[in-house]
Amino acid sequence: MPKPSRKPRRKPKQDRSRVTRDAIFEAATQILERQGEVAFNTNRIAERAGVSVGTIYQYFPNKEAILVAMSRAEMETLAADNIRTAKRRNRPPDKIRQSIRRFIKAFEGRPATRRAAVRAVIAHESAQTLGREIDRVAYALPPPPGATRIDAFVLTRAVVGVVRAAVLEGYPGLHKPDFEDALVRLVRAYRAEAVRAVA
Repeated sequence: MPKPSRKPRRKPKQDRSRVTRDAIFEAATQILERQGEVAFNTNRIAERAGVSVGTIYQYFPNKEAILVAMSRAEMETLAADNIRTAKRRNRPPDKIRQSIRRFIKAFEGRPATRRAAVRAVIAHESAQTLGREIDRVAYALPPPPGATRIDAFVLTRAVVGVVRAAVLEGYPGLHKPDFEDALVRLVRAYRAEAVRAVA
């Protein structure tokens, strides 16, 4: 039996569609933050968003797909914000720090939504798809000269694994500057060692 799809059925292209999608996302967030995952279902999302359940299903096959789409939208927003910030400061972006910040700041201030979205992505994206997503977002970390594909895999998954553990465990230091700094040090130390190894 084929696995149910977790991908959005329809991509919002027009302003009205985007408004509907955003209302669905906001309703999902409100339910998760106020009532928790036990109350999270498509009927409640539709009611709070002011749309029919049928409208929900035009966009998403199930509630997990909503969470996966929310996670991707957050990542895209953070990526765009990072680029704009670098341009305003008139200097090249710190790609390592930006990449790490994207993971840390997604759903900042919405812990229940963040945990649910991370669980949905882990549970319902195929390993291959999830790997591509990690590479696409986290791989603003350009590989050091001479680094192998193994180095790239280990490095990106190390960063994602730490952030994912902090999210799922509700680690209180997740949004402290020291947490970001620690991950930046981890990445830079690994990259420096990789360069030495091939020198």
